[in-house]
Amino acid sequence: MMFENDPLGSNKPSSLVITRAFTLLLLALALPVAAEKRQLVIIHTNDLHGHIQQTDEYAGAARIAALVNESRAKNPGVLVLNAGDSISGTPVSTLFKGLPIFEILNKVGYNASALGNHEFDHGYQQIEQFRDIANYPLISANALDPDGQLIADDDSLVMQVNGIRIGIIGLITDNTPNMITPIGNENLTFGAPEAVLRAQVEKLDPLVDLVIVLSHVGHSEERELAAAVDNIDIIVGGHSHTRVDPPVKINNTYVVQANHYGADVGYLNVEIDTATHRMTKFSGRLITADDLPEPDPSVAALVNHWEQRVAQVVDHPIATAHRDYTKGELQVLFEDLIAEETGADFGFYNMGGIRDRIRQGTVTMRTIWQIEPFGNALVTVTASGAVLKSMLNMDDETHHRFNDLDDARIYRVATNSFIAAQLNRSAAGKITVENDNELIRDVLIRLIQGGGLE
Repeated sequence: MMFENDPLGSNKPSSLVITRAFTLLLLALALPVAAEKRQLVIIHTNDLHGHIQQTDEYAGAARIAALVNESRAKNPGVLVLNAGDSISGTPVSTLFKGLPIFEILNKVGYNASALGNHEFDHGYQQIEQFRDIANYPLISANALDPDGQLIADDDSLVMQVNGIRIGIIGLITDNTPNMITPIGNENLTFGAPEAVLRAQVEKLDPLVDLVIVLSHVGHSEERELAAAVDNIDIIVGGHSHTRVDPPVKINNTYVVQANHYGADVGYLNVEIDTATHRMTKFSGRLITADDLPEPDPSVAALVNHWEQRVAQVVDHPIATAHRDYTKGELQVLFEDLIAEETGADFGFYNMGGIRDRIRQGTVTMRTIWQIEPFGNALVTVTASGAVLKSMLNMDDETHHRFNDLDDARIYRVATNSFIAAQLNRSAAGKITVENDNELIRDVLIRLIQGGGLE
């Protein structure tokens, strides 16, 4: 028997996932759906990074839940999707290793989520705990553990919503090893997205009316996938934090992405002809946080419960900012601060490790936690200029402060433990790492409290 709004093969009321063989059997035995044009609303988010609390800029989980509830009350078919990176970006996520985020997102009403690279921030085995908590499937077709088994609940799933059979395929960027801590993520495999996707689409397309890719690959690459692989109706994207409004159509595929942190929520209206298995109408837009409904009270209460548990740790003022600081300005500032702290020749702070910015006004410990949520330690790396240039090349947005490094000269550079671990993967035996045994976040808080913004 098939249930409306329930994923066949992925529903987890008891943390169980129906096997694909049983899923396909159910599809084969199901009564035929009356051929007609049917409507579907798709609500999508990506890269929430633990931003469950409503702020001036971000919606928060309770307002997203209100949109879902309102839409389900008005429409016979609503599908709610998240394109990965649910965690890492706020104190409540960092302190509890991501677990409360999935408890809260359960109440939003998601049907499925892709795995993002930041789901690996606490080691891939932590994802099993995320899967246990989430009452919706976490999917990824190309993320494999050391034994070659899927890390996610499944590679794809098939759902029926309002009489529409929907196939959803999960993807993650194959550049993930260069973005995650090596510790706890040894010997993982991330398959090439295009090849994996092509095989998944060939398998699912004959079975469904609508093929959706739930992708944590990045907008540029998602456009390339749309151009390269046929029979995809919609790619719901993530990873690059791109605000795609309106949706982009490439061949017969619509590519969407909804910014980041809940600043926008994607809203798609789709019509499907179940006789021809074709999408006959499509429209899409982004809804800004300010335009969402008032918060759902029950979700807001759960968010407040968790936020109160961290407030006493992080909601303390440390400085006053007399202007806004961009991420680029913070990169230079942080590099100077940690270089001075350690006496290094220079500092290097990767732009990807700066997750927020400083706004004019009171700067709290929470501000710095949200800028550096990963719990990296302050370290110094000693290596030749030639080796250090490879470290600088890890960061696509690196500024040009270090163009004049002498390949033969030995330098001592202050950085974070994530960068040092990544450099050690590519230059083992060519670097020396000294750990200051202090979190870089705590160092920055102390230095900013001591006048580091002045």
